[in-house]
Amino acid sequence: MHGSTDLMDDFVATAPRESRVEAVALPTQLSDYSELASHFASALRLTLSSILVAESFSGPLAIMLAERIGAGALVLCNTFAKAPYARALGLFPMALMARVPSPSFLLRYFIVGARAPDSVVDQVRRAVETVPASVLAKRARSALRVDATPELARCRCPILYLRGTEDHLIHNWSIDAVTRAATVPVAVVSIAGPHLLLKMSPRESWGAIESFLDGVHAG
Repeated sequence: MHGSTDLMDDFVATAPRESRVEAVALPTQLSDYSELASHFASALRLTLSSILVAESFSGPLAIMLAERIGAGALVLCNTFAKAPYARALGLFPMALMARVPSPSFLLRYFIVGARAPDSVVDQVRRAVETVPASVLAKRARSALRVDATPELARCRCPILYLRGTEDHLIHNWSIDAVTRAATVPVAVVSIAGPHLLLKMSPRESWGAIESFLDGVHAG
């Protein structure tokens, strides 16, 4: 939900040599999915050959953009098409909770994995701290009420879902919701890794993406 590109460095650096990868940050002042989709629909120069890769909070946004603008393929990673938890959780004091730094053991369990070094845990904490607590709270509430399944049903591009086997934040029902809502086949690939799969398992993630795209092009 922090929306910065600070944690995408390893994924971008590991990209295939012939590809052009652009990591895009979320505008700090925006939190609502529809507002974000409108912003990026005009700000990004997407074409029918663009490959959208979205992790976690950004999944519904990528779905909306793929449906609105079109894309060559959509890669969803440890994310959701509709609220992954009960909407009632939005009643908690999100802004207050966001101001409290998360303990390292929680970041390892939910975000970066039990074996993540201290440097990675610190990097995640710094990335979150760059976003105002009020914005984090609004984005959390947006995630708890989003439903991008109608847009997903209208997407006609090939779809890949990358599933981290050690992701303790997004559960299997979110994957099931994606595969049920899509009207095109969704390829689901499991990769050993935590919630931030693109950060912690970049080579494996790129391997799955390349294999998927090779199959799409061969078809």
